[in-house]
Amino acid sequence: MKPLHPSERLQALPRYLFAELERRRAEAEAAGREVIDVSIGDPDLPTPPPLLDKMAAAGRDPSNHRYPSSAGMLSARKEIASWFQGRFGVAVDPAKECAILIGSKEGIGHLPLALLNAGDEALIPDPGYPVYNAGTVFAGATPVRYTLRESNRFLPDLAELDRLVTARTRVVWVNYPNNPTGAMAPRSFYVELAAWAERRDLIIASDAAYSELYFGDPPPSALEVSAARGRTIEFHSFSKTFNMTGWRLGFAVGAAPLVDALVRLKANVDSGAPQATQIAASWALNALLPTHGPALRAVYRERRDVVVEGLRKLGCPVEAPGGAFYVWGRVPDGERALEFATRVFEKTGVMLTPGVGFGDQGEGYFRIALTAPVPAMERALHLLEGLAPWGASHGLAPTPSR
Repeated sequence: MKPLHPSERLQALPRYLFAELERRRAEAEAAGREVIDVSIGDPDLPTPPPLLDKMAAAGRDPSNHRYPSSAGMLSARKEIASWFQGRFGVAVDPAKECAILIGSKEGIGHLPLALLNAGDEALIPDPGYPVYNAGTVFAGATPVRYTLRESNRFLPDLAELDRLVTARTRVVWVNYPNNPTGAMAPRSFYVELAAWAERRDLIIASDAAYSELYFGDPPPSALEVSAARGRTIEFHSFSKTFNMTGWRLGFAVGAAPLVDALVRLKANVDSGAPQATQIAASWALNALLPTHGPALRAVYRERRDVVVEGLRKLGCPVEAPGGAFYVWGRVPDGERALEFATRVFEKTGVMLTPGVGFGDQGEGYFRIALTAPVPAMERALHLLEGLAPWGASHGLAPTPSR
């Protein structure tokens, strides 16, 4: 029998970083080591009980035991459209401009297969969520990375984007609130982006999975800009909003042809999300989020401030993120991101995410996920203090307001 090898497309990708981190954690825990895992953006908080009650009731209804539709239940999409109108001031046709996803990651990974041909190009942020790159590669298209610079508040430089565009460019990916940096994008950014995309005749793929995790003004939607409406698809996640990563549910909204292409692709590769989950989560957007959202943001704000203040006291140059639940810090001078994260884990059991897991421009950075309670965060900072990774030369930076 011939040796079995993965496809060339799969071999073109590195092993998925977070799967590798999970493996390291499991091995360390099996060996009896203390592990404080702040590497993966998986909320430690439970799904809200009222949502679970709603899901349990829907789960006992036999009509929800059958195959769901690929686009999702129209009743759930109506709830989403109602919330979207109230939250962003954007009217969405639930029948044509909204689709339920098996998590936003699924939709993001499948969109390139629905839109791109072999040889097409997609502009993807660096650093950025690895699935933008993976989905593009799986579609046989070419990912073209553009740089997010700290000096530009981790927003794209549209002049640089323009230089990267070719006759084969079809899509530009943007992500705010941003993973991994926690950066925010003002509405003016989407106005400029939409005008540029219209001039270049490009599709805007907006990843807004963290739209309800913010620490100042609520972030806008790309679809608030009228010039973007006909060329934009935006991805949202119930996972982060309601602490339900394990339930796998998200949604896409946007231009009807783009949503239709994604749904047609999904009809061929999956059978939709469980209806009980759709019913409960879509209900929670309007019934639960007004009280749940502020309480959740308060938890992450406290954790953010503890981590940022603690890192600054260690001499680590770090900015307080405006959204999402990540802190993006610089590694010590003279170290590389992967070497630093490995050294920290081996010496302390604190598991960080090396910035290079998000692209070459993540070199020199590490990410902390605010997905552990304050005592665990304080324990991790104490262990880092014992390691003293940044030395005394950096001095202290001002601490954030609490």
